[in-house]
Amino acid sequence: MTARNDNNAAPRRPGRPRGKAAGTANREQLMDIALQLFARHGIAHISLNAIAKEAGVTPAMLHYYFTSRDALVDRLLEERFMPLRNRISTVFSRHPDDPVTAFTLMVQVLAELAEQHAWFAPLWMQEMIGEMPVLRQHMHARFGDEKYHQMLSTVARWQQAGKLNPGLAPELLITTLISLVLVPFSRIRSDERLHAVAPETIVRHALALMRQGLAG
Repeated sequence: MTARNDNNAAPRRPGRPRGKAAGTANREQLMDIALQLFARHGIAHISLNAIAKEAGVTPAMLHYYFTSRDALVDRLLEERFMPLRNRISTVFSRHPDDPVTAFTLMVQVLAELAEQHAWFAPLWMQEMIGEMPVLRQHMHARFGDEKYHQMLSTVARWQQAGKLNPGLAPELLITTLISLVLVPFSRIRSDERLHAVAPETIVRHALALMRQGLAG
């Protein structure tokens, strides 16, 4: 029997755990844990070492999958956050002449995403309106503001066509509607006063404010 010659074997990548393949499952689990910590504390306050400690793995294993926190954020942005953002944006492209339908569906989609992904609403609170918006900075660097400006142009066009209240500020409208949904979702797990609030109640409340305001 010929002895095995390991001299030609591919060198082990630094940090890769011996005896374990670089499986997708491990990578996905680490991304899940990172999202949980980022949503809880904000990206700026969480290091790779903190994620490794929470996951019960060595920093070397985490560095095998993600060479830096910035690299991890970029992967989360592309694989987890952008698909959700694109789904929201698609609502407007499918209803270019019907703002009421577009915004109603946006509220419903936001609620659905927040219910499906526990990290989504609190991460938005931490990163989109926080003082150290690491995710927003990465998003701007990778994708720019084209979709944001397209949305503003759509709102302005609706106003000019008499389909939307001209007193609304386009640059505030999207943030306001998102806040109506994601602020409650970000609090229902941590604020005992909101534990009994159901997701459908959040949607109904947001749509009532959007359509009828306070006058009833």
